[in-house]
Amino acid sequence: MTPRELLDGLRDGNFHVGGIRCLRLMRLHDQYFAALQGEVANLSERERPSDIQKDDHITNWTRPRGEVLQFSLLNLSGRTSDFSGDHDLSSFGKRFHLGADYPMLARFISTFPDITNFRLNTIGPTARLAPHEENSIIRTKTGSIGACVRYHLPILTNPGAELTLDGQVFHMEAGIVYLVNHGCVHAVQNGGSERRLHLVWDQLLTCPAYEAVFGDKPDPFWGTRIREEEQIPSVLRVVRMGAHVRLPSCVDQVAAEQVDLCDPQ
Repeated sequence: MTPRELLDGLRDGNFHVGGIRCLRLMRLHDQYFAALQGEVANLSERERPSDIQKDDHITNWTRPRGEVLQFSLLNLSGRTSDFSGDHDLSSFGKRFHLGADYPMLARFISTFPDITNFRLNTIGPTARLAPHEENSIIRTKTGSIGACVRYHLPILTNPGAELTLDGQVFHMEAGIVYLVNHGCVHAVQNGGSERRLHLVWDQLLTCPAYEAVFGDKPDPFWGTRIREEEQIPSVLRVVRMGAHVRLPSCVDQVAAEQVDLCDPQ
């Protein structure tokens, strides 16, 4: 996929005129994924999360129900409960402070340039996030129009864990890195009896970020790229999403025609 195809697909999805909703991008090697699963499960038990149910949480506007916890793994402070910089669209100065305790996770994070956050999201049985809409097309600090892409890597999941994007319902398979267009109206529900654990991170779509994920570079040490003809996941069903909450946008649909790869922020 060329940069132009990717940017246009993100833009169209962001404005609900088709485009990209969800893509399967990379499959982790079984041995590496098993080790990563173990580290992430340990992290979820040992470290301190933030509670999205709390009124002062930056993600509380998504109207969570049930157990919805977040571990912020890329920040200035090193506290996994510190979500203060998760959505400031800056990649400068942030790092994963727990690499000595979780080396597999640290190596994985290091392969993604220009990420602005990296989180472990835990959604308990019967918990959910209500329909909401963010922005994958952004205005950068220099005034240009660029894109911020979101990735999910399911670590622990079950068949009842579902993601809905503009009415299309998906189940994300463990061990696969997905691009999820958070400019679509989206909702999450865990209809199973087990926790859903996803690693979730946002990345400014710079030239290095594009090359690392979509370019012609060799596959990363931890997995293999999925062929383009196999990237679109199966839609389980189509539903009506109804009313939803949304974040305001600094870019209208006309201005978004100028979207391009952005500089690091």
